[in-house]
Amino acid sequence: MENIVGINEVRPKLTFLLEALGQGDAPYIITIKSEPRGVLLSYDEYRRLRQVEQEQKRLSLRLAMERIRTKALSLGLTETDIALEIEEDRKGR
Repeated sequence: MENIVGINEVRPKLTFLLEALGQGDAPYIITIKSEPRGVLLSYDEYRRLRQVEQEQKRLSLRLAMERIRTKALSLGLTETDIALEIEEDRKGR
């Protein structure tokens, strides 16, 4: 469960909140005038989320490539044909 704190409460307690995050405390949603504006989370959690994001991008690209290969095969194109098309497109840029 996350913690919700106002910006005025965060300012004087920032060091305490960062230490609490380091000890496994839940992220803090920071509000300004009762509107969520940011999230304070541990550096380890931030790194984990970035790794998940990168893995998701790799998986999306892999799936897109598989769809392209399947379509190309159904049209009778070979891997060599595809590589030549890519190379020609790169030269044209």
